[in-house]
Amino acid sequence: MADQPLKKVPGSTGYTSMLGGSAVTSALTAEVELRGAAAAEDLVVAEVAEPSEVGFWRLAVIRFLHHRAATVSLVILLFIVGSAIVLPVFQGELYRIQNYRNPYTQPFVFHARVIALPVGLSVTVPWSDHLLGTDDLGRDELARLVRGARVSLTVGLLAMLGYIIIGGILGALAGYYGGWIDNALMRLTDVIIAMPFILVVVAVTAAFGGVSLTVLVLVIAFLGWFEIGRLMRAQFLVLRESEFVQAARALGASDYRIIFRHIIPNSLAPIIVSATLGVSGIILLEAALGFLGYSIPPPEPSWGNLLGQYEEALQLGKTYLVAFPAIALVTTALCINLVGDGIRDALDPRQR
Repeated sequence: MADQPLKKVPGSTGYTSMLGGSAVTSALTAEVELRGAAAAEDLVVAEVAEPSEVGFWRLAVIRFLHHRAATVSLVILLFIVGSAIVLPVFQGELYRIQNYRNPYTQPFVFHARVIALPVGLSVTVPWSDHLLGTDDLGRDELARLVRGARVSLTVGLLAMLGYIIIGGILGALAGYYGGWIDNALMRLTDVIIAMPFILVVVAVTAAFGGVSLTVLVLVIAFLGWFEIGRLMRAQFLVLRESEFVQAARALGASDYRIIFRHIIPNSLAPIIVSATLGVSGIILLEAALGFLGYSIPPPEPSWGNLLGQYEEALQLGKTYLVAFPAIALVTTALCINLVGDGIRDALDPRQR
């Protein structure tokens, strides 16, 4: 209606004017307003009909960045991981160098140090040879703490990768095919859950003549994949009966294409959340094993075996030897859990 122009009214050309001059002006003004209203209405309809879609993963990143606790925790966690990767490269073998003349050096003890500048000037700055002190053998505690972070984080990440590989494959097979495969794999899961983990680690340690990083990762991975496996099985049980999977099967898609093209991409969100939260559990588990003496053996440090020296340190009043690895362990586990919570909220479809 707004697109129809007003009929021209002849005026001074000899025809009889149907409207006065002011009436014509009002009619033209009304036409302009109607055209503007119609254009605005068309724009609204176009925006509703063709909205600018934001991808699921991009929207998840935006929601995660709005989660303040998770964002701050991610920054702290990246700092810890970056320190564990970069600092040992510059420190070299400092974590194992012993200095019997300086045992139990107190932390945060500074002295003046003169630094010569290339321009011929010198600057006096506060300096500490051992920022976090030394242990009973005179080894630098900061170097051992950073080296222990590398070991503990490596165990956590590699063991979680083993969880995803073993649990993901077995859970996918059990959930997609069902039948006797599902029953067999679930009974295997029940057996693994019933096994006493500490006793298995002790038995493996005795069989291999000691614990190494490879043995520790393999033991944790083979005994802890059942949670990821059950979660993957549950996702496959739900998604294999969904309409898009049934449509793909009706079009002749192979099992390989259905699993890797349709089901796995739609089941990644809960797996990512579970894996993120599971890393902190593995780090704490490694610390518990190190505390009991069944983790990486000395002189290679880990947060677990650093905490294993708590009794002697507390008796001598050297609480910093326990406080620093304990704070690092708790901070890392807490940051991973908060990041996992943020990822869970970001990937929750109900938050859209």
